[in-house]
Amino acid sequence: MAEINNIKPTTLQPDVGSTRNVSERGGQTSSTSRSDLQTDKVSLSDALSQLEQTLSEVPEVDSARVEAIKAAIEEGSYQVDSQELARKMIDFEGDL
Repeated sequence: MAEINNIKPTTLQPDVGSTRNVSERGGQTSSTSRSDLQTDKVSLSDALSQLEQTLSEVPEVDSARVEAIKAAIEEGSYQVDSQELARKMIDFEGDL
């Protein structure tokens, strides 16, 4: 029962200060010291600044829609579908 999925227990303890790395080829493992490791770096600052720029250009409010609703309210033609409103309120509460 010691060999589950062809994994054999190891009796050797790894060196202190070493880490196990999985190689890209074949999934073999090797022990390397911390000084031999190369680290990958990811820079998100450029992506975040582009996202912030894009979001700053998008209006927070759809002004055309607000004006259309205001005009409909003033004319008395704005109608609220109470069934749809109730469904949306229930859905909103369910998402909390």
